Amino acid sequence: MLLDTAVFVFAFLYYAGKDYISLVVKSSLDDEKNLLIRLRGGDAAAFDQLYRSTVNLVFRRIKRLVHIHAVAEELTQDVFYQIWKQREKIDPCIPFPSIALRTAKSIAINFYQRAIREHQLKEQLVSAGSAAYNPLEEEIDFNETRELLEGAIAKLPPQRQRVFNLCKIQGKTYEFAAAELGVSVGTIKDHMAKAMRFLKEELISRSGKAPLYAVLVVLLF
Repeated sequence: MLLDTAVFVFAFLYYAGKDYISLVVKSSLDDEKNLLIRLRGGDAAAFDQLYRSTVNLVFRRIKRLVHIHAVAEELTQDVFYQIWKQREKIDPCIPFPSIALRTAKSIAINFYQRAIREHQLKEQLVSAGSAAYNPLEEEIDFNETRELLEGAIAKLPPQRQRVFNLCKIQGKTYEFAAAELGVSVGTIKDHMAKAMRFLKEELISRSGKAPLYAVLVVLLF
């Protein structure tokens, strides 16, 4: 009798606990969705709450990509500025951390593209990269980086190039690319999977320097 009672209590607590956790998660998602809806409407208080909950995550991701603390701080603020500026386009059904990290990746890509053009920024990255990679004297040849990247992309079939440009370079969603090119989302996913696999293999085979390859990874992935 005692054993049966104990089993019943354990089972009750187990399933009740699962239901409670599900309710908490659902409540949290609903709260975030409401904040995103408010953000779309220009609610600064909602934006501030989302910012505070995500800013450290975004900073850590960008810091890992650019290595320079001050630059990471600046780019982190750029991320949230872009989110605020594009707030009317936000989909409330997408978790905000995903939105923020996707924006962070786009900001990092723009940063490295600018670094290719600007000598002073290039020197800062070379210096920061030296602390993260061996040997210390190794430099990142940004012109070579650009040529490798452009050359690899140029080897993709024309339609795959268009898909890659839309989804990775311009940061568009698969749904947008599918509508733009008149194909299914599944076709876009297939193109992207094949493009990414080819580019990884191509860049790994052609890139002899670890820091150089690291920059390419940032640009692409």
